[in-house]
Amino acid sequence: MELLQLRYFQAIARFESVTQAAVHFGIPQPAMSQTLARLERDLGDVKLFDRRNKRLYLNENGRIFLNSVNSALAALDNGISALQSNQQDISGPIHLLVLENHRFVLDCVSKFAKQYPNVNFFISHDFSSDALFSYDLCISSKRNYTQMHHSVPLVRERIVLAVHENHRYAKRESVSLSELKNEKFITMPVHSSLNAITYDCCRACGFEPQVSFICDDPYFVRKYISQEMGIALAPSISWAGRFRDNTILLAINDPEIYSTSYLIWDAQCYHSPAVTQFRDVLLNKSKDIEGNLLVSSTKNAVR
Repeated sequence: MELLQLRYFQAIARFESVTQAAVHFGIPQPAMSQTLARLERDLGDVKLFDRRNKRLYLNENGRIFLNSVNSALAALDNGISALQSNQQDISGPIHLLVLENHRFVLDCVSKFAKQYPNVNFFISHDFSSDALFSYDLCISSKRNYTQMHHSVPLVRERIVLAVHENHRYAKRESVSLSELKNEKFITMPVHSSLNAITYDCCRACGFEPQVSFICDDPYFVRKYISQEMGIALAPSISWAGRFRDNTILLAINDPEIYSTSYLIWDAQCYHSPAVTQFRDVLLNKSKDIEGNLLVSSTKNAVR
């Protein structure tokens, strides 16, 4: 059994396609198929995939073997990374998945890149469970994922109501959520924390929110509010200073609503000095964010 066979098998399992795995590694499709067939023979003629409608699906044997392969290759990759960074240089790649607090993270990235010019950032703002294993750090309102278990609270902020200055509640200082039963809401797609907060909190108050617009960009949520197309629940820190002049922010007092974002990583995986250093920067700088409601220190959170 060869190491390359395991790499190829892992890719085929990920893509559920020999063709896509071959493209990923830049080899001919027949060569990928032959490698898989040889691996199955080496394992004692054990079939790892079921083939249906020209697609591959991991069977029970494949799932058992994939768990072992993932662990073995991860351990090997960690050892290689540890050797490569043995001199403790702050350099190399940092892979980030940023789903919350984009502006704060971008500011930290900008300053870190200037301080350590040999560091290269690879940043994604779109969640993909298939690619999650390739990220070093994730900033999300979800506390953990299958591939990333360790989380530390980063920012806790109050959720406010954003309305146009002509709205009937605009001159008030606060509202209760139940008063918004007949309002038209603007929010973000189903995978976003703002969508979950909007639906979950309204339902907890006994009504289904009337969502008139769903935008995949916070910019357009704020823009549509400014054009009197609806109201929105909004994070008070993450979106601070980004609303139009004709938008009014009101406190929600019944109930008070909060959102917490987390810094998440795989504690079992080796991280380079660059990743570890940047992780510490995020944790330390988050304490300086004006309005951050977290009161517990995270100094001892990193192990």
